[in-house]
Order: sequence, then C-alpha cells, then structure tokens
Amino acid sequence: MKMVIVDDEKGIVDGLHKMIGRYIPECEMIGTAYNGLDGFKLILERQPDIVITDIRMPQADGLEMIRMLKDEACHAKFILLSGYAEFEYARKGMQLGVQFYINKPVEEEELQDCVYKMMEAIRSERARQQEVHNLKQQVHNRMVESAFRDHMDAGGDNIPRKKDIITEIKEYVTKHYSEPISLADLSARFFINPYYLSQLFKQKTGETYLNYLAQTRINKAKELLIRTDLKVYEICQQVGYSDAQHFARLFEKLTGCRPSEYRKNPLRE
Repeated sequence: MKMVIVDDEKGIVDGLHKMIGRYIPECEMIGTAYNGLDGFKLILERQPDIVITDIRMPQADGLEMIRMLKDEACHAKFILLSGYAEFEYARKGMQLGVQFYINKPVEEEELQDCVYKMMEAIRSERARQQEVHNLKQQVHNRMVESAFRDHMDAGGDNIPRKKDIITEIKEYVTKHYSEPISLADLSARFFINPYYLSQLFKQKTGETYLNYLAQTRINKAKELLIRTDLKVYEICQQVGYSDAQHFARLFEKLTGCRPSEYRKNPLRE
C-alpha cells in the first residue's frame, strides 16, 4: 500500500521511513512533507492509501490538513503522530474519522501493530465496497435482462413498431444487398443495440439476419444467372461477395447446385 509521512521534524520523518522500509515491506513510501500545507498538496497529488501525520506543525497542523483533505473527498486513512496525548486532540481526530494514534517517541512494535491494523481495515473496507459494486452490477444486469425480455415479449402497441423496424431493415437489405452491411452497420443506422436487433430479427422472421442476407443475395444471383450473360465471378461481385469460391459454395448450399449448373438448368432446384 502507498504511504506518505507528514512531520515537521526531519529526524522523525527519516526514522519512520527506515522503520517502515525494514519492518513493513508491504508499504511503499511515495512522499514526505514537513508541514500541513505541503502535506495537503502532496496527498492530493499522490493519492496514498495511508498517511502518518504529526498534529502540531507550521502553516497548517495535522488536524487542519485532514479537515481540508476531507473537504476534497480524499480517501486516504490517517494515523496521528504526536508527543501530545491530550484528550482534546484525540476528540478532534475522532470527529474527523481518525481511529489510529501513535505517541512519540515511536516504538517499532507499536508502529507495526498500528500500520498492520490500518492495512487490514483498508482491505476490509475495499472488500465491502467490491461486494456492494458487484451487487449493484448484478441488479443492473437483471434490470437490463428484464427490460430486454419485456421488449421481446411485449404485445399490443409495441408489436407494430417492431414489425415496422424489421420491415425497414428488410427493405434496406433488398436495396443494398450488394454493399457490405453487417449487423453492426444496421444497428448504427437504425439506432438499435446489435444484440437486441439480432434477437428481434430472429423472433420476427424465424431466421438469423446473416441467413436472410445470404438468401437475398443468392436469390438475386439466381436472377442474374438466368437473365444475363455475366460471368459467375462478376455476378459474385454484383451481389456483395468478393470471394468467388465462397460464393459458389454458399450458392450450392442454398440451392443444391453450383452457379454454372443452375444457369444451364434453373428448374432443377
């Protein structure tokens, strides 16, 4: 976890830095400051998890620094460090949400115990926040699923509108079958979620959009094979395919014969 130390005595800052590096390797020291105002700026900039701060310091004391940071919605946790154990400081600290205190001179065992308790409190709080986030996400997902089912199952006034959308899409495909028109292209053009569009198209037509597009193109290819002298690869390009072999395989799959065979005997299908 990331840590900042704020104290106006350089010797104490250096001593804490060494003790934390030696006995609490889980903490990464990311900055130090020697008065409350500089500490305020440093903490806002670096966003540490834990701040160890003295109470009595020049420019702004530790309690005032914490108060300013709370006003800025800072989420760091604070350990108060002071040679003054008066009740008034403790009371003000508690009002600011401070739960941990270390008295000067700092003992290694007390420092370790306090920091590890702070780290455990932070982990527990983050776990609770993650649980709340997961619960909110589950509720959101269920609401979306429920709304989707309502759309799919809705009757009455909603049905004509849905039929109109599918009709518009089919008409668009009939006019633009020779162009690359993916499901994503249609969803952007008609302002519909692609997953919802896919499900709605299947519900209303009984087939997938890709199958419908392929059948539309192959039907047009059949017309061109009968009515024109265009070569197979030219027809392939005119109905929206760039790969003649893929087109021939798809044609045979949907009609039972290859394009050249269909041209010779269109009634055999």
